[in-house]
Amino acid sequence: MKLLCNKYSFTAINCLLVFTSCVLFSSYLFSQSVAQNKEVEIVREIVVEESGIHAISKSSSDTIVIDLNNNVVVYNYPEGYVSFWYKIYAKKDCEITFEIFPAEANNRYNYFLYKANGDLNVSDVKSKNVYPIRANLFADEMEKSGTGLSITSNVNYEDTGSVSKARRFYHSAYHGAVTAIAGDVLLLNIYHLKGNDCGQQFTLKSNNQSQKFQSLYQACFENHRANVKTERIVNLRFPPKVIVKPLPAGQAAKASYVIWDSLKHKTIDAEMCWTKKHKTSYTTVKGTGEIILEKNTVYTIIFSAVGYKSKPVTFLTTDSLISFSRYVFLTPVKEGENFSMDKIYFYPNTYAMRPEAGHELNKLLKYLKANTEIRIEIQGFTNGNNRIKASPDDMSEGSFTGSSKKLSKMRAEKIKNYLVENGIAEDRLISNGFGGSQMIYENPRNQEEANKNIRVGIQILPQKEGAYSSSVQVKR
Repeated sequence: MKLLCNKYSFTAINCLLVFTSCVLFSSYLFSQSVAQNKEVEIVREIVVEESGIHAISKSSSDTIVIDLNNNVVVYNYPEGYVSFWYKIYAKKDCEITFEIFPAEANNRYNYFLYKANGDLNVSDVKSKNVYPIRANLFADEMEKSGTGLSITSNVNYEDTGSVSKARRFYHSAYHGAVTAIAGDVLLLNIYHLKGNDCGQQFTLKSNNQSQKFQSLYQACFENHRANVKTERIVNLRFPPKVIVKPLPAGQAAKASYVIWDSLKHKTIDAEMCWTKKHKTSYTTVKGTGEIILEKNTVYTIIFSAVGYKSKPVTFLTTDSLISFSRYVFLTPVKEGENFSMDKIYFYPNTYAMRPEAGHELNKLLKYLKANTEIRIEIQGFTNGNNRIKASPDDMSEGSFTGSSKKLSKMRAEKIKNYLVENGIAEDRLISNGFGGSQMIYENPRNQEEANKNIRVGIQILPQKEGAYSSSVQVKR
């Protein structure tokens, strides 16, 4: 088995993804090629951050495709090159698992995982006779189960001399997790074995955090080609260091924040909601915001923006107050992730919106205008499935008689019409009503819980085959 692993793991290096930490705060991807003399030449570098991939080219002839919305890397290598490499740095003790799914059903990939305490390069695997700590030559239908490492599996790399061990090895999709200690470096070789090499979806997990990438072969992604040349080297924009200055006499201490898009590295409009001494305050900011500080107080600030995951910040002041500035990075939502909007209100038992709903709808409108490729489904929900009957003398707008499901549909239609009237193409919008079929609280105990059942949800629809979708929960 060791000879077999060595045989497969040295076939031409293509791309090397470097996760700088098990906790996945940032990552680096190196595309490399191997000459016949086994020397490695780095030809380009891609920096992968929380939710995006930024290309930095070192060769004017490089071609790389990047999909910032879906964490897609499209690679290309000469004919006969079949290996894809990931490099993982453990900066703290952690349990490492991962999943590999082929991009197409007829693809098969084996993997070999190597580990060392200290640096480990691909060339070391052969020159220093480094053997894998995990290897999987899974022979079954990979497109259904995927392959990789799992916390629940107890299958490990072992001698496959006996029939029973060989059967367990070749027909177990997932082998046991790997424990890494601070300072460990791991190399993962994904080797294309069978079918058209269209690439794979790779998800790295550690300590309940994960980061997902689709690594696709360029021939399967021709219509999204992009040339990245030397003169277009991306210089990553990092926030300047924060300098804390002594507070002048008589001046109030402030906490100042700059809110950044973690993908595009630019400031964004956001909302700040902070709580102190059981009092809550709100403000809308255009990239920057601040609050006045009081002594010996616990502050909790929630930063939010339409289309981004909210981020809470908590801190405690003491007797000695100082002003400070911080940068807050908000991450755009992706597949399966939710964000909330508040204050889309309807009058009871009607589909007429209250005037204060306009501000929240304008945020959704602005989001759709800024992201013209996005299509959404507007989903209405009610508190229960009771039949609604309007008063005979109620002639107001939105007066309604009928089922809860129909009311939720008409509320969704109301929002859709608002967006269309304000410039959003109708073919980007779908409305649907679910009534009380998906209540957050099945048996609400108070009005607050009932109000959470009365909501509007926004589902972001896929833009193309294989695209990710996200859900947006809009509270009523």
